Amino acid sequence: MKKSKSIVGIAVGVSSIVLIVAGIIAHRSVQVLADTSDEILRSKELELSLERLLSSVRDAETGQRGYIVTGSEAYLFPYDNALREIDGRLHTVEERLQARDDSTDELQSLRGLVMLKLDELARTIELYRSGQRAESIALVRSNEGQNVMTAIRAQVGERVLVEQRNVDRLMALEREARQSTLRSSISLSVLAILLMVVLAYVVRRDSMRLRLSEERLATTLRSIGDAVIATDEQGRVTMTNPIAEELTGWPLADARGKPLDEIFRIVNEQTRVPVESPVAKVLREGGIVGLANHTVLIHRAGQEIPIEDSGAPICDDEGAITGVVLVFRDATEERAARNALHLADRRKDEFLATLAHELRNPLAPIRQAAALAAHPNTTPDKVQWSLAVIARQTEHMARLLDDLLDVSRITRGRLEVRRGRVDLRGVLDAAVEAARPVIDARKHTLTINLPDEPLVLDVDSLRISQVLGNLLTNAAKYTSQPGTIRVTAGREGNDVAIRVADNGIGIAPEDLPKIFDMFAQVKPTLDRKEGGLGIGLALSRALVEMHGGTLDGRSDGLGKGSEFTVRLAAAEPQKHT
Repeated sequence: MKKSKSIVGIAVGVSSIVLIVAGIIAHRSVQVLADTSDEILRSKELELSLERLLSSVRDAETGQRGYIVTGSEAYLFPYDNALREIDGRLHTVEERLQARDDSTDELQSLRGLVMLKLDELARTIELYRSGQRAESIALVRSNEGQNVMTAIRAQVGERVLVEQRNVDRLMALEREARQSTLRSSISLSVLAILLMVVLAYVVRRDSMRLRLSEERLATTLRSIGDAVIATDEQGRVTMTNPIAEELTGWPLADARGKPLDEIFRIVNEQTRVPVESPVAKVLREGGIVGLANHTVLIHRAGQEIPIEDSGAPICDDEGAITGVVLVFRDATEERAARNALHLADRRKDEFLATLAHELRNPLAPIRQAAALAAHPNTTPDKVQWSLAVIARQTEHMARLLDDLLDVSRITRGRLEVRRGRVDLRGVLDAAVEAARPVIDARKHTLTINLPDEPLVLDVDSLRISQVLGNLLTNAAKYTSQPGTIRVTAGREGNDVAIRVADNGIGIAPEDLPKIFDMFAQVKPTLDRKEGGLGIGLALSRALVEMHGGTLDGRSDGLGKGSEFTVRLAAAEPQKHT
């Protein structure tokens, strides 16, 4: 009896120490996670503020260059807009840098460089406006502004690199904290199992106090927050606690003496295949069976409960297994939280991939316009046209970058739609402009057939031009050169239907149902370098559906071309007063 008390005392003492240590570790881990998450957010906010400041300075320089090249005041719009933004963005950077111990000199240096750059831009513009064009151009060519801009980029880049390294360090701390928390949880689970084993051992070896020991064990089981079932050496139920009765639907009076598999029915959450209970494995192999994953318990009434379970043997003085203790718990909330995290992470990845795909669209017309403007034989009219294309597409990219920088859109997984009344002809012109480099490079013939009367829509013109531009680009990519691409549009009831058709490679019937799935690519394009990321059509359909419309595709088969139809509600005519 004294020996039994000694064993119990040791078990309780060890358990208390492990619980205290695990609690301290868990508390520290939670504190580290909270602190590192806040610090990572601050580093990311500082990176974004620096990038926005650098973008505004670039915009100011772009406006100055456009004005010096063309002499048109219209090109000073980016410059004027940047001047309005820079002070506020510089102030934001300074506020966030002040939290850094090593930033005192950096703050003064960065503000000084930005002011030097703005002063150089203002002087060149003022010289040009006052008629001293040669002096203005000479100042530009002196590389004074370029040297200051290089210094600004270097300082911003150096700080961004410091913050990125800081984020990497903090993420390593987060991983270590999570692993520490996991180790603490496993230790507590093992502790619970070992405690049950010790208690069962004491009950078995002290036959003189068997009844008292059983009562104590039952009291302990009732006080444990997890469900517990004890079995004999043949796997028949000998004891359950109230939590186990609740989760299985079997009262102890009904369950006692029954095979465990009849009381504790579990299946795999994904495959629905019955899973062997930890008790059977302990009886067959001995030792402690670790936590199982993706397991569902079938309640006596039929409902399903996600659980996590483990088992440990009950041994006599000679080490022979005389029974098993099964510990399990309801994992519904934990599994739902884990699934929600996985879903949020997948939606974030899809959102980032979508935006990355969108950002590629304006680059083709920008490259084409820049090449045209740089050609020595380009006329002033062509230069003006090229600069207008670059400015317009740059505005498009700026708006897409705003979407990327808005972290809330990542968590919500959606883009913003800004509606307005537009004529389809203008929207289609922008789409053709975006797709023109690919169409011309492949020597395709593009025909557009629109009715004489305007087709007015209440849509986000940028988003719908993206959709049509993507359909035109796909048609150009997947049509052997030279090919034919046809665009037709017209009223159909209350809708406007826009069709983009080609005589390209076509789509196999079995691939048609999945061409709008995210990251889907049909087999004929797998070995083509222009196969893309497989998100263009998924993105296009999502954008159309956000406008309450539909996007469908059809093909008569491989080699017979494809046709995609966009349907959008026609705008109601405006009432004149």
